[in-house]
Parts: sequence; structure tokens; C-alpha cells
Amino acid sequence: MSVVDDIKGRLDIIDVVSGYVALKKAGSNYKALCPFHTEKTPSFVVNPDRQSWRCFGACSMGGDAFSFVMRQERLDFGEALKLLAERTGVVLEQRRDVGRDEALRRVNQETAKFYQQTLVSAQGLHAMEYLSKREVNEQARLDFQLGFSPKGRDGLKTHLLGLGFDLEHGIGAGVLHRDQAGSVRDFFWGRLMYPIHDREGRVIGFGGRSLDGSNPKYINTAATTIFDKRATVYGLHMAASSIRDDDTVIIVEGYMDVIAARQHGYANVVASMGTALTEQQVSRLKSQATRFILALDPDVAGQEATLRSLESAWHELDRTPLGRRESVDLRVAALPPGRDPDELIRHNHEEWEGLISDAAPFMEFLIPAIASRYDLTTGRGKAAAADVVLPLIISTVDAIDQERHFRMLAHTLSVTQDALKASIGSLRPRRRSRTGGGNSHSEHRGAGVSPFIADTRDQLEEYVLALLLQMPQLKELVEAVKPEQFLRTENQKVFTCWQRCSTIDELRGALDASLHDHLDGLIEIDLTPINRTSGRAALDQSLVRLEERYLRDLQEGLLSSDDMTAPADLEMEEAIIGVNNRLKELFSKRSL
Repeated sequence: MSVVDDIKGRLDIIDVVSGYVALKKAGSNYKALCPFHTEKTPSFVVNPDRQSWRCFGACSMGGDAFSFVMRQERLDFGEALKLLAERTGVVLEQRRDVGRDEALRRVNQETAKFYQQTLVSAQGLHAMEYLSKREVNEQARLDFQLGFSPKGRDGLKTHLLGLGFDLEHGIGAGVLHRDQAGSVRDFFWGRLMYPIHDREGRVIGFGGRSLDGSNPKYINTAATTIFDKRATVYGLHMAASSIRDDDTVIIVEGYMDVIAARQHGYANVVASMGTALTEQQVSRLKSQATRFILALDPDVAGQEATLRSLESAWHELDRTPLGRRESVDLRVAALPPGRDPDELIRHNHEEWEGLISDAAPFMEFLIPAIASRYDLTTGRGKAAAADVVLPLIISTVDAIDQERHFRMLAHTLSVTQDALKASIGSLRPRRRSRTGGGNSHSEHRGAGVSPFIADTRDQLEEYVLALLLQMPQLKELVEAVKPEQFLRTENQKVFTCWQRCSTIDELRGALDASLHDHLDGLIEIDLTPINRTSGRAALDQSLVRLEERYLRDLQEGLLSSDDMTAPADLEMEEAIIGVNNRLKELFSKRSL
């Protein structure tokens, strides 16, 4: 039994949900006002038999106890796992590298203290003068643990050895470096040091700024087992609570921008650490807020790095933590030429606040910015601009928004909407193909799903996933499958990550580490004697069963959420009729 199964086996969804929502009995189910949107008539239904919940109102969301806690507490899967493990008394398995990772964190924490002490010594005088010039006060310096790496190449090494640390851990943490001759020296020297923290506030890496004009201006700790620059957001450990409270996150580029913002009372500001915003960074943030504001310099709006930031944010925000589209408001605050957030916040906070409040919706900023890069007097220029923007418009789920974006782009390019839509089929692919293969795992070591844990696992869902993982050529069959058809959060997470990954290794990297064992179990499910032909038939039949089960659950929920004492609701009736008609279609399909 996996740790997820163990936790679910000890949970009762009624107990979990009632800790946040006032539930009332309604037949065999329980009802309440939805905690995720404002409503007057209860549309939130909890099914104790299936250990599931669903909103039949504006949210149209649902899931199990894990997904409920993730949404309510705004946690990712790994964080929800830790929380529910504590509540149920389940001890999470310690992985083989936990001890080493903890040693690296201790090295980083002691290194941060050493740099802080050096900053306030005679060696750090120039760095302190720089901070004073940038108007960084003492409290901000202490809050962000700012420091200075001494110019000698052995200061930190000697310090760590004196405390009994293993030099290999210093090298593993990226603060020491072994050269080709085998000598171990300090990695950073003569730089203003910005410790980089994880969400829990633990130091996982460093950024170092040169103060003497030497290049590179900034260097970061190399990738380690505890630090991945592409997946780390600077300042999130201090900003998380304010981001949740405001339901807004402001994303800037530099360390000093974040420090200045917090020092002057803007606590929901984080940084992408001077790089193009990555999907991993956005993924870290999207469980915290639904309103994203990117503060960008318009002088570089045409640069590829900035466009990648916008595109990454759009694609990642188009997926919620459970693979469903939420109401995400992505905006861009275009800063005045030559002015960065740090300077604006320190010297003209009213202008900063105005720029943030007037931030333009993503497409209203992007379409003119993209168009300015091309010669729109030529057909080739118009086609090139459309090639960049159209994939983003097509990914828009909301039909009204999509139509508005089409009109905006057509107007900018001086073409008709019909001509624009007709060009969609000839677009060049801009993102990684989703039709790649993966490990076929022709040898199956597992023996299938144990019947003794059927109450915490879902054999249908796991069978579907096993087919998809072990027979990647079947991927085309699931284009219309909705993630919400998977009731179990762990299966839903695997499915939504699998949709955008090309290989098993890529999928493993995209999943939270706590789901790796679950992924391995799915890969090891014995599918013999299924071959390619029978696999297609098996998957097709399983997908029909999966959708049918989802629709019956939806049908039951719609009926139980309908207020029988009130006049008939036309929208509710249409929804019920739509579900019934689709069930008839599936019944006919199964009868063939």
C-alpha cells in the first residue's frame, strides 16, 4: 500500500470538508454553499460513498479529499500530502537522499550566516556602501539575510572545515568548487550575496552580484539536488501569505526589486531571478493566486526572453493544479523606459501603484508588442505575427475571450477574422510535440492491483493510465478526455502531467516526488497479453466506462443540488438533459 492509499484509508471526506464548510444532510449526500465562489443557493455536494465532492454551480469543480484540501489551503500535491499525513498520523517514508539533502541545507544555512557576518565586517564595507546607496535598510538586510563573500578563495572553506562540515557537502551545495587540479576553493568571492530560499524559508542556493564591474554581473549556485533555478521563485517564502490574502502576485525580474517592494510595504512581490519566467516557476505560484501581474520593461518587450516569460505564464496558467481551467487574470504592467521596479518603488510609489492597478490584460499587451516586431505592410510580416499569437489565442478556453482576441489580432493585422481563422491549420508548431514515445516497459514486474485496497484505489483509472503509460501510441485516443473524469487526485495529476510530456522520464520530472512511487506502480501493472490492437480496444472501452461513471456522478449531483421547492431552473434542466443525452450515446456505443 502506498502512502497516499494509507492516508486516504484513514480519511473520511465528510470530516475533512466539514472542517472548512458547514455541511447539511441531503438524502445520501451532504450539501453546502460552495467555499470556492460566492453563491446564495447551495450547489456544493459531498458524496460519502464515493468519498468525493463537486460544485454544480459556477466552479464546476470536483475531486477527493486531497483535491479539496489543495484548493482550500492553496497547496500543491506534495504539501497537501504532508498536511494530511500529519492529520492522520501517517509517517512519510524518508527517501534515500533525504539525509544528504538535509546536509546540503545545513551547509547553505551556515554559509548564509558566514556571508552575513562578513558583510558587517571590514571586508564588507564596500558592499554595505552599495546597499546604503540602494536605500536598503537594516531590517530588509536582515530579513533577506544579505551577505558578502570575502575576496580570498578559502574563507568559507576554512569556516566550514572549522565547524566540522564535509567538503563534499560544500561542493554538493554549490558553495565550494573543485578545480581540474583537485583543489577545493570558495565558489563565490568578492560579491554581494543574496541567499535564495525555498517556500519553507530554508536556504537552498545563492545569487552573487559583482561590485567591481567584473563579469558576469550576477552568478547563481549551479543546479543541485535541492536547488533548481528554473523552478525557484525568489522571495516566495516571505510573500506567500500576502499573495494568498490579496489573491494577487506581482512578478518582477530582480532581487533588489523584491527587497525594495517588501521594504516599502508591497509584500506580494516575487522575482523570476533575472531570467525568462518558466512554467515551473508559474506552477509554484498558481496555487497561491488567480491574479498575476508581470512588471516588464517595455524596452525589452520584443526580446525573446520576455516573450518566453509571457508565453510560459499563459500556457501554465491555462492549467490549474488539477488540470482544469480556473478564472485566471494575467496582466502586464509596462514600466516607463529605463525605470525598474526598485527605482519606482523607492522614489515614486504612487506611480508604481498606478502602473500595477492599470496593468493591461495579457492579450491587450502582447498583440501590439508582437505586431511591432514585424513589417505589417507585407503578407509575410502579418503571417509571422499571427504565427506567434494565434497558438495562444487558440489555447484560450473561454469562447468569449477567444473571440475578442481574434477581433483584436485581426484589427491589428488589418485582416478579416475569417482569413485569420483560416490560417490556423497551417500554423507551425511552437511547443514540444505531445505525441512522443516513452519507455514501453515490456517487462512487467507487478502483479496488478491488490483487492484489499480497493477502497482507496481506483482500478479503472489505474488501468487506463497503465495503458497510456505503457502504450504511448494510444495517446491520440484521449484528446477528448477531461481530467475531472479521474476521481483520484494522484491519478488526475499523473494524467494532466502526462498530457504535456513526451517521455516517462520527462513525466517523472514534472511530477511531485511524492507521486513517483505511484507512477512506478502504474508502469509495472501487468497488461499481458494485450497487444497494440487489443490495447486500443481495451482503452476505448475503459474510456467509455470512465466517462459514463463521471456522467452518472454528475447526473446524481445535479439532481441532488437542484432546489425542488423553487421554480424549475432552465439552466439546471438543460444541464440534466445534456448529461442524459450523452449517457444514451455512451449506452449505444457500449451496445455495438
